[in-house]
Amino acid sequence: MKTPRYLTLCALLFAVSVVATGCGKPKVTGKVTFADGSPLTVGTVNFTDDKIICKGSIKDDGTFEMRTLKPGDGVPKGSYKVYLTETMRFGDVERETATGEATATMLGTTNDVPPKYSNPEQSGLTIDVKGSMKYDITIEPDAE
Repeated sequence: MKTPRYLTLCALLFAVSVVATGCGKPKVTGKVTFADGSPLTVGTVNFTDDKIICKGSIKDDGTFEMRTLKPGDGVPKGSYKVYLTETMRFGDVERETATGEATATMLGTTNDVPPKYSNPEQSGLTIDVKGSMKYDITIEPDAE
């Protein structure tokens, strides 16, 4: 017995809509700023529930988007401890004219993030992901 065309079309449309609406993990975005409102411009936001770690690279404007394995894949629903890790940036590669050797200038972080925020047990930051959401983080300067 052949399946009527409209049922096949309905099934196909349903499958496309499920994929398009992101039946996967929730999308969590946000911004990391210091108490004075200036953005943290380098580093990583981390969510952990002691089984997995989700990460979001901090951009120059302080914004981030969390991921589990690859960019855009979201975060599983659940409760997480949140912490920050700093990363180093590398400058433009410069050419030495005399030797032709390439050198890289390493730029350190210009933001002084209190050590407390690099430890999930001490940061005081938590999140309960129930669906897609925005999660902003403010770093307090006196946190040690």
